Amino acid sequence: MAAAVLVFACGGDDATPSTDEVGEAAETGADAETETGTESETDTEPEPDLPTEPERGSLFSPAEAVDLDPAPDVVHVELTAAPHSFEIAGEMVDGWAYNGQVPGPTIRMRRGDALVVDFHNDLEDPTTVHWHGLHVPFEMDGVTWQGAPVEPGGDFVYTFTLDQAGTYWYHPHVDTERQADLGLYGVLIVEDPDEPVADRELVVVFDSWGEHDADSEAGGHHGLDGADLTWTTNGLIDPLFEANAGESIRLRAVNVANAGYVDLTWTTGGEPGVRQIASDQGLLPELVEAPSVVLAPSDRADFEWLVGPDFAGLEVLNQPYSLLGAPSQGEPLRLFEVELAEGGTGEPAPGPLAWPFDGLEPTPDPGAGVTDVLYAFHGDPHTGDWTINGELFPDITIESLSLGAWSVVELRNVSQAAHPFHLHGHAFEVLSVDGEPPPWRIVEDTFDVPPYATARLGLLPDNPGDWMAHCHILPHVEGGMMTVLRVE
Repeated sequence: MAAAVLVFACGGDDATPSTDEVGEAAETGADAETETGTESETDTEPEPDLPTEPERGSLFSPAEAVDLDPAPDVVHVELTAAPHSFEIAGEMVDGWAYNGQVPGPTIRMRRGDALVVDFHNDLEDPTTVHWHGLHVPFEMDGVTWQGAPVEPGGDFVYTFTLDQAGTYWYHPHVDTERQADLGLYGVLIVEDPDEPVADRELVVVFDSWGEHDADSEAGGHHGLDGADLTWTTNGLIDPLFEANAGESIRLRAVNVANAGYVDLTWTTGGEPGVRQIASDQGLLPELVEAPSVVLAPSDRADFEWLVGPDFAGLEVLNQPYSLLGAPSQGEPLRLFEVELAEGGTGEPAPGPLAWPFDGLEPTPDPGAGVTDVLYAFHGDPHTGDWTINGELFPDITIESLSLGAWSVVELRNVSQAAHPFHLHGHAFEVLSVDGEPPPWRIVEDTFDVPPYATARLGLLPDNPGDWMAHCHILPHVEGGMMTVLRVE
């Protein structure tokens, strides 16, 4: 599948969105001959067929799920997985969807709320719902390690209370590569009452369509490293978002692609002043103004936009990014554009919001002598086998951690591909990468381990269960790169 680098660039826009649609141009010449059969002096050659500019879709956040419970501390929603046909790049896709929309409905709740999800499977295949990045009870995690999936026509009630805040998402954990690629995913937002509220919020979901088909071809990773597949933003090709002068916007970005990376870069010298405020597990310890932010598959990041009257426009471009952990070859492709709304008030850019960053420093790595679990990643794109400690799931050895005992997990990537390591049911802190501490305290549920690198993670195992631990490049999961970490 195609991987991406997204470039935020202020200024004018000369790019033409890519399209396969061709419009018919009308002929403008007079009749070829007069009544006497002589050639008219006004005759012209027929104009050739020319590509037409497709109508730009407007970018909005995905529709939100309806809360069926009036209680202030309970969010009760219905979620149905069913076949769904929709259009991508002018072609109809026979896909799947939650509640008839792709992305699925955004579920919004507040820290401390109880969530009740009445789930119905209207597919012809078994499925589940996994709550990515959320610290849910093991029996609510949506995996089939010790339980059955929801069979066709079946129902299941997911219910849990969340004591965390941030941007998360949900997707199946049965035949995940195929089911997610068909459109089964949505965003879940947990708001923190202590955080300021921006004037507006924009939720964007980046996906590259057709990864499952590309990976099924010979060679394992054929088609996964270039911009040759179709990228969408909230299911749209190159949509347009209008920003208002004087407003603050919280951008919540989620990369749900099966294997594609998204590298966000922008010019920090011009408006709207994109600044990263949060990642996988909520607010960062401090504001980060970096030249780029890479979102591996399943990663999330939140940004703050401060829009003033002189805002000249913003482009988000897609440039290939390789599974080798670096930019690749290819032409950039615009994913969406931001422009100043007409008839604005001319209000000045607002000041930065007062985010309650905790300012905590990174935890020191105790050193290689303190290692409770070691995972070594290896594999070969030509065979399609991807292993953890030389084992292919489900033929694995279960490692264990003691409940409540702070632990160190070491990840050694001895393969030529990067691996975004995801742990269910917990968050972890990155202690070091190749012996070097991180530039700030990084707390995640997914961390991308570069090729031939060693990452050490600090973990407080406070959620009992048999938790899946795996690479979130879904072709690697299908190739066996998944194991189980037991907390007891």
